[in-house]
Amino acid sequence: MKRILYILFFISVGSTYAQQDAMFTYYMFNHQAVNPAYVGSRQIINGTMLNRSQWTGFVGAPWSHTVSLNMPLLNKTMGFGASFSNDVIGPSTLNNLTLDFSYHLRFNESDHRLAMGVKAGGNYTTLDLANLTLDNQNDPAFDPNITGRFMPNFGFGFYYYTPKWYAGFSSPHLVNYDFNSTQRHYFIIGGAIFELNEELKLRPSTYLKLTENAPITMDLTALLIMKDRIWLGGAFRAPIGFIIPTNSKGGGFGLLAGLNINDQLSAGYSFGYSMGNQTFRYNGGTHEIMLRYDYLYKEKRIIKSPRYFTDSSSPFLPR
Repeated sequence: MKRILYILFFISVGSTYAQQDAMFTYYMFNHQAVNPAYVGSRQIINGTMLNRSQWTGFVGAPWSHTVSLNMPLLNKTMGFGASFSNDVIGPSTLNNLTLDFSYHLRFNESDHRLAMGVKAGGNYTTLDLANLTLDNQNDPAFDPNITGRFMPNFGFGFYYYTPKWYAGFSSPHLVNYDFNSTQRHYFIIGGAIFELNEELKLRPSTYLKLTENAPITMDLTALLIMKDRIWLGGAFRAPIGFIIPTNSKGGGFGLLAGLNINDQLSAGYSFGYSMGNQTFRYNGGTHEIMLRYDYLYKEKRIIKSPRYFTDSSSPFLPR
C-alpha cells in the first residue's frame, strides 16, 4: 500500500504543473475561471469564493482555493473581473492571478446576448524539494529553476446567454511552457433553468473539457431549487462514452446542497467521491464549500429571487 501511495503522490505532484485549470464541483458558480466572457453577464457586482479539499485523509492531497470578483462596466455593455487561485499539492504550490474583460452584444430588443472576452494573467510556482528524494534528478517536473517564477498566460472566450439558458466556449490558457507536457485545454459550458411549478425549478448544467490526446471529460449536474432558497442536486463526471467510470478512465459522483440566505448571500457544500481509479480506495472523498455575494444596485434591490444568468425579465427572473 505504501508503494501505491508513493506512486500516486508523485503522479499528483507532477500534474500540478500540467494542470492549469482546477475542476470544481460548483463549476456552475465559477464560470469566470474558464471563460472570461462570463464577467458582467449577471449585470451586478458579484464575489465568489470556493474551497476544495480533495482526497481527504490522503498524504499530500490537493487543496484548492479561489476568490473571484466581476462586475459590469460602461452601461453594462462591458464587464471586468479579477480572480486569484491557490493550489497546494504535496510540496508544490501554484498561485494564479488573472484579469478578465468582456464585451456584451444585445440582439435588438431581445433578451439574447453574446459576450466575447479575453483573459490575461499568470502563474507563480513554488516547489519545496528539501524533503524529496528523486530517482531521476533531471526530471523537468521537479526542476528547481521553475520555482519562484512568474509565467504569463492569456485566454479567450465566447458566452451566449438568455434568461432561460446559456452556452459558452473558451480556452483560458493558450501559452504552454517547455518544462512540462501541458496540452491546451478547451471548455464548453451550458445550462438552463426550468420552472416545474410555482415553488420548484430545475437547473441542469454541463461542463466539457477538451484536451489534445486525451479523452473528453464531461460533468453533468442537476440542481433542484425550492422556493428560490434551497437547492439539492447531484453531479457526475466521466470521459464521454463511459457512463460508469473504469480503472483506466476514472470519474466520480457528487452530492450538492445550498441555501440562498437572502437576496445577496448564498452558500453551498458538496461531497464528491472518486471512482474508477486507485485513489478512491485510500481517501475520504472530496469536500467543497462555496460562498457567493451579490451586490445589488439600488434600482435592482426590488428583486425577490436570485439571478441565474441575467437580469432580464422572464418567467423565472422578476425584474
